[in-house]
Amino acid sequence: MDDTRDIKSMPEPGQPMQDEHPDTHLERSDERFSKGRAKDWLTLLLMMAIYLVWTGIIYFFEPGIR
Repeated sequence: MDDTRDIKSMPEPGQPMQDEHPDTHLERSDERFSKGRAKDWLTLLLMMAIYLVWTGIIYFFEPGIR
């Protein structure tokens, strides 16, 4: 399918096309670091700490790994 457009309908440089969807992704608020998400981050950090402690225990006490 050939999608050719009339030169007269082309906008000036820097202007959006009339038939394009508006860019809304820059207008969304980023909620990953809000105070309400602190519990989620603490849970993730706790899980990482437990994993590292368990891996360290296995590494240091299991003969033959080192």
